Amino acid sequence: MTLAANAGCITWEGTNGEFKMTDPDEVARRWGERKSKPNMNYDKLSRALRYYYDKNIMTKVHGKRYAYKFDFHGIAQALQPHPTESTMYKYPTDLPYVQSYHAHQQKVNFVSPHPPSMPVTSSNFFGHATPYWSSQTGGIYPNPNHL
Repeated sequence: MTLAANAGCITWEGTNGEFKMTDPDEVARRWGERKSKPNMNYDKLSRALRYYYDKNIMTKVHGKRYAYKFDFHGIAQALQPHPTESTMYKYPTDLPYVQSYHAHQQKVNFVSPHPPSMPVTSSNFFGHATPYWSSQTGGIYPNPNHL
């Protein structure tokens, strides 16, 4: 917009990010040229600008025809690096606030988040074995012809 070549079709309005298209058809043609869309017109351009509205990069100035305003806060947010998927799903103990939360729980005598380990011996862990089926034949099918 600051190039002298663009002065005939788009100009700044003040110093707060507001600009006005003085020749919206020429702006649309140049935008289409830049985006490799030779059939671009202002109607299509105004629909394409909705993307920038949704991202809070710019807004339409109400009450002024062909006037728009950049949202510098929205631009700064859009330029922030977004976390990758691997950093979005960290295990909760990797997060600094979780440790202090668990430490607080232990101070007020809540149950520990990790149960104590259970001793396991090589002897029969489950006690003596009892048959599941209480039939005298000892199997599911009392008649051998069912096999």
